[in-house]
Amino acid sequence: MRFAVDRFTEGGKNIAFANNTPTWKLHRKIAGKALRQYMIGNHFEAVLHESMNKCLPLMLKETGVFNPENYIDLMVFNILNAVCFGKSVYLDDPEFKFNEHDNTFNSDKIRDFTDSLILARKEAEREENEEVLSQLTNTHLRQTLMDIFNAGIDTSRITLFFAVRYMAGLPDIQSKVQEEIDRVVGKDRLPTVKDKKISALQNHFEVMYDVPQDTVVMINHWALHRDPKYWKDVEKFDPTRYLDENGKLGMKPESWLPFSAGRRVSLGEVVAKPELHLIFATIMQRFKITLPEGTNSELKLGGSSSNTQPAPFQIIVEDRINT
Repeated sequence: MRFAVDRFTEGGKNIAFANNTPTWKLHRKIAGKALRQYMIGNHFEAVLHESMNKCLPLMLKETGVFNPENYIDLMVFNILNAVCFGKSVYLDDPEFKFNEHDNTFNSDKIRDFTDSLILARKEAEREENEEVLSQLTNTHLRQTLMDIFNAGIDTSRITLFFAVRYMAGLPDIQSKVQEEIDRVVGKDRLPTVKDKKISALQNHFEVMYDVPQDTVVMINHWALHRDPKYWKDVEKFDPTRYLDENGKLGMKPESWLPFSAGRRVSLGEVVAKPELHLIFATIMQRFKITLPEGTNSELKLGGSSSNTQPAPFQIIVEDRINT
């Protein structure tokens, strides 16, 4: 396991699997600052809305039963690609290279997360800080980008698989969600970060966590988020459990930890929360989602990675805006 991780991370030069060293601390600090800076203003919303405006019309072309996985993957990929690299591209695009950012870098116009990492290296060069420079090689920057990009895509897409599948099988809850979206947002604009937050869907996937030195383990989020001591009707999908007596989003439940905690808390939380909120709300605003006739509404689990996900499923969508 350790050999494979070392090869995959080019000698432990990433964030997710690296030991708690000064280099690891520096990269977490730089990456966290870069992501927070990126989220200032409305740039992220513009990127997400652009992705949704590209992907939703593609889904509308599906006139019958289809698997939504590829469309959800495309939504998330385009958003994370814009966050990290400043544009949406296809995976086989010959221009999809890291060196392009180095050649076109302008410190007065930070375009994305990659530019923020390059800026940190440029500042170290100006200060002639050889120790910091040794920790900001192309390999280190590449591995940090891979952490943000890969982790952000996988967890977000799986959460949205759950979201779509649950809504398709629970029409009563879907209707309540859409009533709230219609009331708060309407149908003439896309949802924004200020409109609402969601929590219920993040009870269903696992993330990485680190304990003793040189030991990588997996938190059992399945048990954490289904402990009957903290959760009533653990097998029931019930968004109301997160609301207070006034129907507002309440305090975070004690046994709710989708982004982990402590020194290894997910760097992508600052992006993932508004991303999931906006994608889910936009899908619900645009589509009525149903299961094919004869399909059992009970959700079946599948997947073979560390993340639990729904078994492959199919849906039917109807346009709620232009009807």
